[in-house]
Amino acid sequence: MAYEVDLPRLRTPGAVLLVGGLVLAHLPTGVGLPCPLRTLTGVPCPFCGMTTSVRQTLGGHLRSAIGAAPLGVVAVAAAVIAVLGVGPRTFRVARPLLIGVIGLEWVFELVRFHIL
Repeated sequence: MAYEVDLPRLRTPGAVLLVGGLVLAHLPTGVGLPCPLRTLTGVPCPFCGMTTSVRQTLGGHLRSAIGAAPLGVVAVAAAVIAVLGVGPRTFRVARPLLIGVIGLEWVFELVRFHIL
């Protein structure tokens, strides 16, 4: 099974991500959303570090962004593609691929927080 992604529908969310990341890049560190799972259990979720990663990417600190959450760099790239409207209008993402990418991101975060 695959998910079909309609890029024109992602223009507004992509623009919000880019504008929000640019604003965060110019604010003092520590501004962001706390992860509910990590706050309650101490275990990071697969998306822990995404805000930091987007902020660092849009602030021009790619190495720091990858160190926080590689998926954040991918999210910024996807947002740019969606906002600019380049590429195909729709594409399919295989469910196993999506689950695998999120799983790898979670393993990355578990290692980063010294849980694994």
